[in-house]
Amino acid sequence: MIKLIASDMDGTLINSSHEISSRNLNAIRRAQESGIEFAIATGRDYSMVKPFLDKYQLKCEAIVMNGAEYRDCKGEVIESIGIEKDKVKDIIVEILKESSIVDIYTSEGIFTTKYSKEDFESTVNRIKEFNKEMTKDNIIKLLTEIREKMIEFDIEDIDKIISSEMVFYKIITSHKDKETIRDLKEKINKIGGLAVASTSEYDIEVNDIQAQKGLILAKVAKMKGIEKDEVMVLGDSFNDYSMFTEFKNSYAMKNAMDEIKKIATYITETNNNDGVGKAIEKVLNMQ
Repeated sequence: MIKLIASDMDGTLINSSHEISSRNLNAIRRAQESGIEFAIATGRDYSMVKPFLDKYQLKCEAIVMNGAEYRDCKGEVIESIGIEKDKVKDIIVEILKESSIVDIYTSEGIFTTKYSKEDFESTVNRIKEFNKEMTKDNIIKLLTEIREKMIEFDIEDIDKIISSEMVFYKIITSHKDKETIRDLKEKINKIGGLAVASTSEYDIEVNDIQAQKGLILAKVAKMKGIEKDEVMVLGDSFNDYSMFTEFKNSYAMKNAMDEIKKIATYITETNNNDGVGKAIEKVLNMQ
């Protein structure tokens, strides 16, 4: 019997219009009413999750920043895992050899390098490649909204940021060349003690090795007295990988990356065709 459901957001729970469909929302509410707990599991930080929860009046726990934080229904931090300070500098040094784009998720907000016009356009194009049903205008609107919540910094100030007392949760970079990203992943992995994931072939997300969606979800489930076979997970990209290896009741979206589909126990519909809602309905009908 399923007692806890954890779903990724982008590409999974949210459709290309950047909305939670009524079928998905109704299925989640049905599950909660039947006593099943629901949690969001996302690479976003909590400030980018809460507006969605408020908009849809969805009360649930949340794994954010790929597992660097676990928040309860009130938004209080249950678990928190940062990257070791000496490794933060090593990661950023490697990134800046190849890319001018760096987003640093910290306890004081998200710091981001200033985007050139070319950086912005290439980011829009990369998002479009993996979200073909999203219009370019919607992508530009979304990216602009996200960047408005970030704190821009000059690369020359990076040492000042690293030497601060902030906790560093996640570091992201992207590049238009897949090979560059593959090479950079290898170099960052060699630093050791890090979880290096992606949402596409053009980006890298770096967390502490313990800050992974699947690991923190397993830890919280254990705290709640919930067995692993009583947990259901849904996702579509590389940063969902640990959930699929930790829990056997795993559902990949039809739009998921091939690597995720290969290790999933089940395949559900796409994020644009109520895949989350249909998977939850299936489980509810079996219980």
